[in-house]
Amino acid sequence: MPARILVVEDTREVRALIADVLTAAGHEVTSVAHGAEALVLTEWPRFDLILSDLTLHAVKGAQLYWEIGARWPELASRVICVTDGHDAGAIDHARLRAASVPFLVKPFLPEHLLDVVTRGLARSAP
Repeated sequence: MPARILVVEDTREVRALIADVLTAAGHEVTSVAHGAEALVLTEWPRFDLILSDLTLHAVKGAQLYWEIGARWPELASRVICVTDGHDAGAIDHARLRAASVPFLVKPFLPEHLLDVVTRGLARSAP
């Protein structure tokens, strides 16, 4: 079933790749380059899923997750964090894992992206 997905990714090429794969799968995608840009969007309640890079500029991905949970608690279960696998944010990773936030590790294949999105949508379904 098509979903409305927000992609928060600061690398233009990765953002475009994610959007292309999800759009080809029939999803409606809104893409932004950083967490601060995401937080000013007015359509938050309409997103079925949020994919956010963890190593964003300005507002980091983990900060974005906690801010989403504070502002829109019903959306916290709709977040999937995208990480490059480096342990620079190990504390954030541990806190996010403790909160059961799913991860997609870069580099990933399109089928991995679609799989984590399908699981994320099933997880966040009412």
